[in-house]
Amino acid sequence: MTETFGLISGLIVALSAIPYGIRVYQRKIRPNMVGWSIWAFIGLALLLTYESSGAKANVWPAVFGFLSPSAIAILAIWRGERERPKWYEIMCAFFGLFSIGLWYFLRADKELAQYALYTAIVADIWAFIPTIIWVLRHPEHDRPLMWGMFGFGYGISIFAITDHTIANYSLPVYMFFSAMLVATILAKHRIRRGIPVRECI
Repeated sequence: MTETFGLISGLIVALSAIPYGIRVYQRKIRPNMVGWSIWAFIGLALLLTYESSGAKANVWPAVFGFLSPSAIAILAIWRGERERPKWYEIMCAFFGLFSIGLWYFLRADKELAQYALYTAIVADIWAFIPTIIWVLRHPEHDRPLMWGMFGFGYGISIFAITDHTIANYSLPVYMFFSAMLVATILAKHRIRRGIPVRECI
């Protein structure tokens, strides 16, 4: 069952990028290009460190947690989204690079590799800050479906964990609550404004 939960959660995370990518292409969603680019970079760090920390079937969401932001960032840049990185986004990229460096030196030791994972999660939190600010200021520029699917996918991955360590639980729990927070903010904006359900997709 853990393999099944892992594949289902990875599939949901992967599918969440499809409607989001379509809306970005249609310019109905204006993503924070810098934030998504940094998330793609940190997604690689999270994937490398998460697997080295002992993730097995539950690694699939992390795989697509790297591929999906990468695709969205490329699409956003292609569609003309241009922003200069802010100081805290540069700090976030630094933490991501630092976590990859830690992973490289600690990857052979599962117990030590978890510290690289924690560093990558801290970097991801830094990337999450500009996204939350953007969503609070411009909720009309984003939609909740993708965020809800993304969080739900990571939530399911919790049931794919076989090695019950803090390192294995930290990433899916953090991703679940952060994505659901964004989805809730966007959904409440649409409910208050009486925006049709189809505009949530």
